Amino acid sequence: MIKIILGKKGSGKTKTLIHEANEAVKKTKGHLVFVDVDNSHMFQIDYKIRFMGIKDYQITNEEAFYGFVCGVIASNYDVEGLYVDGLLKIAGKKTEELEGFFKRLDALEQKYNINFIFTIHGIQEELPDYLKKYMLQILE
Repeated sequence: MIKIILGKKGSGKTKTLIHEANEAVKKTKGHLVFVDVDNSHMFQIDYKIRFMGIKDYQITNEEAFYGFVCGVIASNYDVEGLYVDGLLKIAGKKTEELEGFFKRLDALEQKYNINFIFTIHGIQEELPDYLKKYMLQILE
């Protein structure tokens, strides 16, 4: 499953993502990974979830981030969920420029049965059509 948590700045996207990850860890049999732009939310994440601050890995674009995601999966076949806060900041692109990235994520999701949950800054009316097929949670 690929899920998008969409909302404006200050709408609670990060708080929602953290809550979902902390709830999921109670039910999962595999491993969960939480990726953030920095380490500011590290202590809000359950200790059983692998927290990764993306700045530690010098990820600055979509290609590097896709490689990073593949590396996380390759290093641990028990990953069941990947929670990513601030995808647009990490990828360094606008939402409409990430269609290829999401196509490749679709393939990973199908092959490895991993749940990908992303926060994206924006509003529903400006959401590109290619993202509308994914599970959406709109925060106002």
